[in-house]
Amino acid sequence: MRAGVEGYPERLERTLLNPLTRTSTLYYAFILFLVAVVALGLYAYIIQLRYGLIATGMRDVVVWGFYIVNFVFFLGIAMAGTVISAILRITHAGWRTPITRLAEVITVAALTIGALMPIIDLGHPDRVWHILIHGRFQSAIMWDIIAITTYLVGSLIYLYLPLIPDLALMRDRLRRGASAFKQKVYTFLAAGWRSTPEQR
Repeated sequence: MRAGVEGYPERLERTLLNPLTRTSTLYYAFILFLVAVVALGLYAYIIQLRYGLIATGMRDVVVWGFYIVNFVFFLGIAMAGTVISAILRITHAGWRTPITRLAEVITVAALTIGALMPIIDLGHPDRVWHILIHGRFQSAIMWDIIAITTYLVGSLIYLYLPLIPDLALMRDRLRRGASAFKQKVYTFLAAGWRSTPEQR
């Protein structure tokens, strides 16, 4: 009984790191399905680029603000992730780490998707460059770009810094099972973490 309890952290670590070294055929089938979904979305976007926003079928009599509604929706999800993460960090709940990490990932993912909506709504992505160069600070879309960029950079930092010890764990434990490319990625992302008192 005592040996089983002592071996629990090792078993837990092995179970958590196992998907990073071994993947099934079902995993690759799911990745292929996701690539197909992305390809379909890219095809639809190319059609919109070719024919303009008229290809979407959005008119004054239908949902003309669909992209902006999506923008607000995904930013709302990002805000919810930030609030959940902040509350759990402030209260120092011991069980909070997995939920906090999940909330931070949701924030970054929702912000990334939400940031695409104004770009898609402009019709042509080159117009973003024109907004950055010739934009006026009185314009709402200019402030959307500034706010989203600042929020995304802050959220990425907020997600990445607590991940460094986990990335260092992956760097150290996956030497035999992971490919050379994965090892280089984990080494780079771990940023030299050795869990010294100065680093903590």
